[in-house]
Amino acid sequence: MSVFRRAPHFKAIAVACVLGIYLVYLWAPDWFSGDNSYASARGNVQFAFPEEGQHGEVRGGDARKAERVMETMRRTFWKYRLRSWGFDDIKPISGGQGTTRNGWGAFIVDSSTTLALMGMWEELRLEADHIVEKIDFAAADGGVDTFETTIRYLGALVSLAGLIDAEIVPSGVLSSEARDRILKQAVTLADKLGPSFGSPTGLPWPLMNFTTGLPYAEASEKWGSGSIVVFPARAGSNYLEYKMLSHLSGDSVYINRATRAWAPLVWNKYTEEWPGLVDSPMDLFDGAPADRQRGWDRKHDSYYEYLIKAYILDPLDRYATKYRDRWVQAVQSLRDNLVFESSPLPGQQTGVLTIAVYQNGWLINEMSHLACFAPGNILLGGSYLGRRDFITLGLGLLDGCRHIYDATPLKIGPERFSFMPANAHNKAYAYEPPGESERQQLEKYGFWVVNPAYKLRPEYVESLFYAYRITGDRKYQDWAWDAFTAIERVTQTEFGFAQVKNVTAEFKSGNSDNLDDECQSFWGAETLKYLYLIFAPSDVMSLDEWVFNTGVFA
Repeated sequence: MSVFRRAPHFKAIAVACVLGIYLVYLWAPDWFSGDNSYASARGNVQFAFPEEGQHGEVRGGDARKAERVMETMRRTFWKYRLRSWGFDDIKPISGGQGTTRNGWGAFIVDSSTTLALMGMWEELRLEADHIVEKIDFAAADGGVDTFETTIRYLGALVSLAGLIDAEIVPSGVLSSEARDRILKQAVTLADKLGPSFGSPTGLPWPLMNFTTGLPYAEASEKWGSGSIVVFPARAGSNYLEYKMLSHLSGDSVYINRATRAWAPLVWNKYTEEWPGLVDSPMDLFDGAPADRQRGWDRKHDSYYEYLIKAYILDPLDRYATKYRDRWVQAVQSLRDNLVFESSPLPGQQTGVLTIAVYQNGWLINEMSHLACFAPGNILLGGSYLGRRDFITLGLGLLDGCRHIYDATPLKIGPERFSFMPANAHNKAYAYEPPGESERQQLEKYGFWVVNPAYKLRPEYVESLFYAYRITGDRKYQDWAWDAFTAIERVTQTEFGFAQVKNVTAEFKSGNSDNLDDECQSFWGAETLKYLYLIFAPSDVMSLDEWVFNTGVFA
């Protein structure tokens, strides 16, 4: 039984962000106290990979493919370094600069832990130097999105400090002084974000003015009669980052803010028709549902993701079992009410599992790429809690996401797509193919495309990472390689890698007409990191020692 699996205690945790991802290393004592209702079911999360496989692979890895992913990351970094250093992102077709995340250098901060895990020390030193010498969080270009800033900047800073503490980054690369300065930047940013938690409910204001130190009420999301609202993902995607910041800084104010921020969801005082799934969005001032939307898709996703990871991070926390139980409720309600088999695929008798959204009595039979995070999260929690039924559900949903990639001409999944539920149980579903083109796609693919773009998103390969590390089935490595080679082939440009306009178009080598001149920081911070870890040896960020949590790069 590994250390991670023996109910780890929070007092010895180090964090390492992965992607808008934050890796949290867990050490455990030789005893367990508190609620042990799941203890007997727990075993290792990760599959026991042999030291050497039949084909010479070391601990389940594939060195050649891992190196290929690293080459893509090197190219991404140096193209950005050449043309856009200090800006938030690069325009990969024109070589121009983008200021989409307040001008602090989103790519630099967000990708720093990818470089750390890949051992790209020269590049990491350059990024760390920029972080401590050049970024001034008191000066922001435009309004500060509190959600995006937490997942892209704050989490990465806290995690990079944690990686140094865990000696993943050698002291010869970044010193203890550099670590302290990185953590100081995290504290500075968190303090600037602090007033966003000042609503009567604790739900965070969506947008901050760092010049005045006040929320941007006029620019926040409104609903109905004009009330300011917050969706679950915004309220729920602070806990892990702020808990680790409190741990590293010794100041409990940060975790107290984050706990209060998602309290209206975790301790929901309103009736839940489907236990665990909250109605949203919520009114910022009284927490009441302003609408009846439920789901695990965009604007909801990372709240549910963080519940189980909060439990795994610190199962001895006084609220840990509440977080665990709310997650279990949410998975069961998702399975019972929003998971549907699609209509049969072309030439087959059955369809694939898909995730719908509920809104005001309607089943919204549309799914986004973002929802493909769910299979991985369900697999993680199912493995940790010993829930074989959840593992079966997660693998079934992953088969559906795989089909969405495999069916398109470019072998890449679209931003949004619709499906016809085969087992809707007489629920009223919202959409049918609106035109002849969509009807033809339904006949050809088993779904029709609503938004044909691919924005270099990570969610599908994220779930492949969990599936491979948990089951040991090499087909998930194969699927990841299929996705990587397709994405690399289609998106590569002179100055990096670009978003795709239409995944249903045929590929034309050397023609950028089907590409958008955009590349968000999560390409290097998440997508390439997960791909690398799929092919790295299994003891690199083992799921028996680390928790990955992602703050929705939507």
